[in-house]
Amino acid sequence: MSCTTETYDRAWNAIVDDLTRRQFGMGTATAGIAAFLASCSSAQTSEERDARETRTVTTPDGTFEIPAAPTRVIAIDSRLDLEPAVALELPIVGYTYAPATPWVPVDSAAPFLDGAPNLERLLALAPDLIICSTGYAESLPYSDLATIAPVLTTDFTLDWRANLDRLAGWLGRTATLDKLIGDYDTLIGDIRTRHRAMIESTKVASISYLPDTSMLYITSIRTSLKGDKPSDMSLFDIGGTSLTVPGIDGQGGITAESIDLLNECDGFMVTEEPDSAAYRALAENPLWQRLPAVQAGHVTTLGGSTYYGSLYTNTYVARGWDALYTKMS
Repeated sequence: MSCTTETYDRAWNAIVDDLTRRQFGMGTATAGIAAFLASCSSAQTSEERDARETRTVTTPDGTFEIPAAPTRVIAIDSRLDLEPAVALELPIVGYTYAPATPWVPVDSAAPFLDGAPNLERLLALAPDLIICSTGYAESLPYSDLATIAPVLTTDFTLDWRANLDRLAGWLGRTATLDKLIGDYDTLIGDIRTRHRAMIESTKVASISYLPDTSMLYITSIRTSLKGDKPSDMSLFDIGGTSLTVPGIDGQGGITAESIDLLNECDGFMVTEEPDSAAYRALAENPLWQRLPAVQAGHVTTLGGSTYYGSLYTNTYVARGWDALYTKMS
């Protein structure tokens, strides 16, 4: 029984009606009422105590209280906020930016709200905790979000491990974190062991192609504008070496006419779906077809949005590197 005001009134009226109907004596009535109050108190203790308890956290945004056991959590960004929230087993009631990728095990009941956060819609969901990337500082000020519910931030300038570690500490979920990192490190160790010789002797690259602008982006290197990405972080964890080329822009881009700069690459992981227009355009490019790695068949594809993410996207991309090294062997 959950003794909300409505439930309490309904149960109380039922007892009164029953007592009146049966014409119980005062002693019996008192015993019945006491039993009801005792059961109600017990129910409140077992079901509602965790929701009322809080823990004090100190974050870059200050010291404040958050629920000890959040029950309604909104993750603002589906890549940087949703993934760590799901990994730490928070109950998600909504998220924004883009629908979750297939490899993120978010509850199907958690709705994708919109491409851009809307304060009124967030407020209507009555969250008791919000997870939000600092990348939204201008479009969605922390002070506005904090009027709805306590806010824990992920930092766009930190890598996924650091963000996950901070959130786990604030939420008191370090045991969950330890298991997650342990599972990831086990996967990485297995890939490194099986492909050690190939990893140590080759250069690889993950790439994304935009036919509309005829630009090809090397996503397996850290760039000044894009920072760390799952494709370069997971490759670093494995111990692999990414091809680097001179003359790339701050986003890792080169023009399609400069594809010959990729001649020394031993294998490519293309981040487009194999049946996408972008992949077909790349595959049909004569300069691409002449690359030694392409002619050797050392090309794999990795569908879905993998430019940013946390534990789940890094795991997904690491498996992609595993597939590429397997194909190169």
